[in-house]
Formats: sequence, structure tokens, C-alpha cells
Amino acid sequence: MKRISTAISVALISLASMTATAAFAATVNVQFINQGTSVPYHGVYAGYYNAKIDGVDSIVFCDDFTTGINYGQAWTANEFTYADVIGGAGTKFSGVSKYSQAGWLFSQTAAATPSVRAQIQGAVWNIMAPGSVIMDPLAQNYYNLATNGTHNTYNWSGVMKVLTPTPSGSGQEFLTPTVVPVPASVWLLGSGLLGLVGVSRRPG
Repeated sequence: MKRISTAISVALISLASMTATAAFAATVNVQFINQGTSVPYHGVYAGYYNAKIDGVDSIVFCDDFTTGINYGQAWTANEFTYADVIGGAGTKFSGVSKYSQAGWLFSQTAAATPSVRAQIQGAVWNIMAPGSVIMDPLAQNYYNLATNGTHNTYNWSGVMKVLTPTPSGSGQEFLTPTVVPVPASVWLLGSGLLGLVGVSRRPG
């Protein structure tokens, strides 16, 4: 009986270990489409890029200045969540605090203009790979705010996911919103349709 109990315990531990390993990330196909709404920043484009993730139009934000890519380039990536990264997932750059700092900065991009997003991206690039790109005063300010120690444990679970290329050099590592923002044109269309419904229901 003791042997059976021991065997069951070993089997359960092995299963838990396999499950924990398998729980890390979904594998997705990423294709870089174009520079989207990004703007020139010290010889490169910085800001939101257009990409397809498993064939779905998405916006992405590059945290990887060290890898070059071309329009139309496609690769496989691990889609890491906050829990994955905290749990030790194999991201492109080492250091959980780096992703917390970048996550806080990424949370600032939704309401920012394209030019400000470029400055934020300059800060993110330098968090991940110090000295990788020149920082303007605004980028330096964002960098200083992100790295002053108050955002080292920022919970970005509701903000973004990390798309880490596999193998590592096959593409850039991207940050992508947990919830993709609805374009303003869609909101306008929706409000217009609601207006039509309102008109049709007015008493004659």
C-alpha cells in the first residue's frame, strides 16, 4: 500500500511539473505589416506598429531595439502573460523588473499622441538594452520615472502581453495590448447606428 501511495505521489508531482511547464504561454504567429502610426525617432520608427497575430490585425509596440525586421516578415512567438513572466518565462530580456517598468510605460501609451509614444518607446528600448538609442529629454524623463524604483513590481496583467520570438533571433519582441483598443471610426459608426435606431423609434 505504501509503495502504491509513493508511486501515486511521484506521478502527481510529475504531472504537476508537466502542467506548469505547459502553462507557459500560447504559441502565436506574428507578422509585421508596417510602421502603423509610429513616427521617425533618431533614424527608426517608434510607436504603435501594425501587425497580424494569428491573422488578426493588431497593434504592437517594440521593446527590442537589438533585432532588425522587414515589412511582411513573419515568425512564431510565445505569448507571455504577466503570470508567465513573474513565473520565470523565457523572455528576450532578463529581469522581471524590466518588464514591470516597461509595462507601466506601456500603460501610458493609449492616451498619448504618436510623437509622445515615440518618446516612451525610446525609454522602453533603453530599459531593455541600456544605451541602445539616443533619448530626447522627454524620453529621458519617462525613463527616469519608470526606473526610480516605484514601478519595479507594477502589475501589467490588464495592460499588455509579451510576444517573445522563438527562436530568439527570428523576429523582434513586441508588447501588445491585453485588450486591443477599438478604433475611433468604429465608435463613430456605432453611435451613428444608435442614432438611427433612436430616430426610427420616435412616435410619428
